Amino acid sequence: MTKTSRRHSLSVKLLVSVILWVTSAIFFTGYALALLWQLENAGKNINYAGSLRMKMYHMLLLSSQPDHQKDLQSERDQFVFVLNNLLKSDKNNFIFPNNTKIDTQIQIIQQSYTSNILPILNQSPTFSHIISTKDLLTINQFVGNINYLVKIIENQNTQNIIWLRFIQTVLIIMVIFTAFSAIYLLYRFVINPLTHLQTAIQQISLGNLSQRITITNKDEFNIVSAGFNKMADNLQDLYNNLEQKVSQKTISLEEKNHELAILYDITTFLHESSMQETLLESFLDKIIQLGNADAGFIGLLNSNKDSFDFLYGQGLPKQSDIIKKCYFSARCFFDVNVLPKNPNPIYIHTKQQNKFHLSIPNCIQKTFEYFVIFPIWHNNNEIGMVGLYFTNPQNDSVTEKRNHYLIKTLIKQLAVSIENQHLTIKEKQLAVLEERNMIAQGLHDSIAQSLSFLNLQTQILEKAIDQQNYSRIKQNLNFIQKGIQECYEDVRELLLNFRTKINNTDNFSKIIQNVLDRFKSQTNIPIEVHSLNQQFFLTQQQQLQVVFILQEALSNIRKHSSCSLVQIFFKNDKDFLMKIQDNGVGFDTKIIQEKKISHVGISIMKERADKIPGIIHINSVLHHGTTIELIIPQ
Repeated sequence: MTKTSRRHSLSVKLLVSVILWVTSAIFFTGYALALLWQLENAGKNINYAGSLRMKMYHMLLLSSQPDHQKDLQSERDQFVFVLNNLLKSDKNNFIFPNNTKIDTQIQIIQQSYTSNILPILNQSPTFSHIISTKDLLTINQFVGNINYLVKIIENQNTQNIIWLRFIQTVLIIMVIFTAFSAIYLLYRFVINPLTHLQTAIQQISLGNLSQRITITNKDEFNIVSAGFNKMADNLQDLYNNLEQKVSQKTISLEEKNHELAILYDITTFLHESSMQETLLESFLDKIIQLGNADAGFIGLLNSNKDSFDFLYGQGLPKQSDIIKKCYFSARCFFDVNVLPKNPNPIYIHTKQQNKFHLSIPNCIQKTFEYFVIFPIWHNNNEIGMVGLYFTNPQNDSVTEKRNHYLIKTLIKQLAVSIENQHLTIKEKQLAVLEERNMIAQGLHDSIAQSLSFLNLQTQILEKAIDQQNYSRIKQNLNFIQKGIQECYEDVRELLLNFRTKINNTDNFSKIIQNVLDRFKSQTNIPIEVHSLNQQFFLTQQQQLQVVFILQEALSNIRKHSSCSLVQIFFKNDKDFLMKIQDNGVGFDTKIIQEKKISHVGISIMKERADKIPGIIHINSVLHHGTTIELIIPQ
């Protein structure tokens, strides 16, 4: 947008005009006030000068009286005081220059008063004292000087009045001129441009898009007018080319919608596909179709980044199938190590010497004009690449760049999908390993110990047979039978525990009750349950682990506690709490901590609590039972 220069700016013009007018008004008004002050002082001075004549005659009268010397002296002092005030008043005028005539006349009066009048006044008064003719002439001359002083002051006062009237006339003329000038300037610089602008806006609103504003000035309305004309030009251009622009926007919108549809379809496909090989092959088919390519390949690099663990091609020459098969060991397809390590596409012409010095097979050079390699990157790590082959160069470079950008975006989604599949596989493997570890710990704690006991009893039985000690043989057979029965019960309990599943939150209390009923049927130990019939705000994973911890605790009670009562408390306020108490033999926790012995059952419960996550507290006193608390924070 064009900027208005300062000297053509309307605001500057108005500001300068206002400053000049205010300055002139202040000057003339101040000068008028000064003249009024001068007139006021002149009036006082005229009165003072006029009083000098009266004082003069009064002093003559007092001088002829013998008893009025004191009054005469007072009048003398008053006369001198008034005369000095007149001189001082003229000299203290800071605005107007001193009047030399007034100063000279006052000095003449002072000299005449001192040299001529005072001797007359100082004569000794007598009853028959008569003023001589000479003295009268001197007094008349002195009074004439006073009258002349009054006349000079009155003349100056008259001149000041004339100047005051002149200034008042100038102020009136300024007001009139300012009013007409303001009306003229307001009409010319504000009202007239606004009228033209309003007229043009009305014409535009009526459909006359050819309406323009003629620019005459160089002020702010010039910018507004230029902006209006530019807006009108754009509006007229839009109106004239509306159909073409709508068509262009429609085509652009269709292209964007097409790209979004492709992104949505392929992204959905990537997230729904479960088999990696099928995913990669189908993805390559879609990319070849999207890029208008004639052939392509997709491969995943091995951990060393020097060859492919997976390689799939489509539309390549038959000779390349042999190359593809031998690539895993011979690198005869092309050497991936010489390619740049970044996620940007790599363009390679088969008929020209490439800067990467790739060894391109003859069948590829003869069949295709060029090919593009799209590296597959995820978390700054190259995991594979996609190659597209073209027999003829693309004519529309803009479309080609747009398609390649879209392909690059889709390859990023492919990398995320591949990594998600890897993470899903690893997560499943980790879950299987964790469950296997739980099973192994359970077997070790139950079946392995039972089998070890049976093995020991078998060795003792063998020695008793050799010694033909039939009572010992019968005793060992009873031990073996009990061990087998206990081992069978352990296996059955483990199978029931591993088969426990929770499909929804409604059957949690029912599953807990089934576990407790099974424990009572196996052991005939009474169980007291508190607050089981309530709403538990736990996830399915949390409920499943709570059931497993309860099963493990009851299994340990059955094997080791020798108790006669089990109490189980549930609480689900702010945090979830499950407390299991028995009145059995208990154990010494200090011995286990000092010997650093970790009981398999205790470790299983702690591992399962950590998964939720939760906290396990185990308190046991020898011969006073054991308490197990599971707390799941909100």
